[in-house]
Amino acid sequence: MEWLESLEGIEELESAEAFLDYFGVAYDPAQVRISRLHIMHRFHQALCGAAAPEELPGRHALAARLLAEAYQAFAGIPVREQSSLRVYQRLEPQFVPLSALREVRP
Repeated sequence: MEWLESLEGIEELESAEAFLDYFGVAYDPAQVRISRLHIMHRFHQALCGAAAPEELPGRHALAARLLAEAYQAFAGIPVREQSSLRVYQRLEPQFVPLSALREVRP
């Protein structure tokens, strides 16, 4: 993923929107507000698995495509269905009846 740092101005980007703008990916701001962490996580995973082209324009095009794919993975779909973050991969929620709870006193 070090190859990404070879792109001019990339180290100045601080938000998901900044990355999307930099790579020219059209996006819905409301969707990015909801899914920014997931989009950037998916982008990072894709970058780690990608073989970088030798030439700079090819690197830019590859990163733009990977970011667009990461964004599209979450566009209009509930985050829970697409996220690879562990918090969404837990087992079904457990039900604890109110009668099973006890008061805790110091």
